[in-house]
Amino acid sequence: MKIDDSLFARYQAGQCSPEEMAVVERWLDQLDKFPEPEDARMLSLLDSLDEKMPFIKKPKKQSTWQWIAAASILVLLTTTLYLYWQKQDERVLFANIEEVKAPLKSNAIVVLENNEEFDLDKLKRNDTLQALGYRIVRTADDQIIYLTDAVNTSKAVYNTIRTKTGGTAHVQLADGTKVWLNTNSELRYPIYFEGNIREVALRGEGYFEVAKQERNHKRVPFFVRGDQQTIQVLGTKFNADFTANNETALLEGAVAFSDRGSSLAQAHEEKFIVHIRPNQVYNGKKITEAKDITRYIDWKEGYFDLNEVNVEQLSRKLTAWYGVEIRVDASVAQVQLFGRVRRDKNLKEVLDLIATVHPMKYTMENNYIYIK
Repeated sequence: MKIDDSLFARYQAGQCSPEEMAVVERWLDQLDKFPEPEDARMLSLLDSLDEKMPFIKKPKKQSTWQWIAAASILVLLTTTLYLYWQKQDERVLFANIEEVKAPLKSNAIVVLENNEEFDLDKLKRNDTLQALGYRIVRTADDQIIYLTDAVNTSKAVYNTIRTKTGGTAHVQLADGTKVWLNTNSELRYPIYFEGNIREVALRGEGYFEVAKQERNHKRVPFFVRGDQQTIQVLGTKFNADFTANNETALLEGAVAFSDRGSSLAQAHEEKFIVHIRPNQVYNGKKITEAKDITRYIDWKEGYFDLNEVNVEQLSRKLTAWYGVEIRVDASVAQVQLFGRVRRDKNLKEVLDLIATVHPMKYTMENNYIYIK
């Protein structure tokens, strides 16, 4: 039986059942381990509380203090355990750093129009998922494609692909546009594009190869909508990072940006006042020239690019990929790195390689990795 404030209140009021009284009294009998407070004011206050609780046995002055101490510890322990287990639900537990391997699965789900979720790892290569009026196929190269009959599409039907920690996904949209999703990202899209507009909503990071499409001899624009900004596209290759980094890197073609975010099927017209050229990067405030634009799609190519990256920045990428918290000491946080490391290596191998670039040590304690 759980002991809480309401049970003690009923005990004080003489409203407990015999079973409840026995539980409380057994609890009170175990309070001798708690020390008596030395503060005189506290002792006086506890004595006054004793007088107001006639149903609690008082073998000696410290029993009330013991009850309060035990109750406080119970509350603290319960809260701590709740927060601890809640946190464990969000991350994998590792006994040592050797267990931290690179993800072997896609760790991604597709959410259908009825909000039903399907684990893409259960969809084997060349298998088909039958949905309502369309099919989802996982090809031999792990690409997700849709088979649908546009004639039977009476209204926009949206699906969502969502990647988890250490997850990636590759989907081909109905117009032939290809999208790669990085870890902890989400793409919402129609299974078929209608009208004179194509649009998707992105959270996190995605690489796009947008297919050109014409209708009535006019190019159909493509929009990537985010919470902070909107990208207008006319056939191009670019990486959109809508995380805290908020960087869009253009490899080919041309894109334009609005100064605010938007949502799917939004009615108002946006003004796209910022344009960038290939090898340029826009962070929502300024445009910069990239020395090597491909480093912005290192994740898509399967490696960590360390050039122009410091230890603190890399630690965030490693945390997202391996699912283990990494904390960096201030003494090495701004150390600049160089080179590249494959993402299919285990975490210890990656950290060992980093340590060859700059002397540093790492330890694992309580499922956290500390770099010093």
